[in-house]
Amino acid sequence: MGEANRKKNRVRTEFLTRLEEWSFPITDWELQTVEELKELPVIKVPRVDSNQLAEMRMKPHQCHANVRFLAEHDPKCKTEMITGWWLHGENYVLHSIVNQWGDLACVTPVLINSESPFDFIPDSKIEWCEQGEKYTAYRDGVRIGKGIRSSPTQALADLMVIKQRLLSGMNPYEAVRQQR
Repeated sequence: MGEANRKKNRVRTEFLTRLEEWSFPITDWELQTVEELKELPVIKVPRVDSNQLAEMRMKPHQCHANVRFLAEHDPKCKTEMITGWWLHGENYVLHSIVNQWGDLACVTPVLINSESPFDFIPDSKIEWCEQGEKYTAYRDGVRIGKGIRSSPTQALADLMVIKQRLLSGMNPYEAVRQQR
């Protein structure tokens, strides 16, 4: 097997893992939270330059840890963690950004081109619970996974189609790009 095929298989596995993270049952809490989020203000947040993030050793997909690290290691204590929701497609992705001296920024590298600035909804109802060395986010006493879906029924149907494409051996990039 060539390197290109090995890479496609790694990407396929990564995509399948991400699909599973978003394939959770629909709950009244999710539906109610979506309605509440629609009423909260949306702000534009810029992303820090990828070269600067590399120098800072920030890790992709680790926004909460990246922001927590910066806040905890700021000698002037002027860095604050703000958790909320990144509006990504039809999903509200749990996301954290920094507020440094009044300037908001995303300090988490993205592996593919992503818009900057992006839409973000700060959510003061999100609380973090420390469990050993791990932190878990809660809203109204409910544990938050990767995020919530604005249209859970449609999202689950779309995820099933993509999963079937991936499992059929379709090129993973094409499988997620095709419309239903």
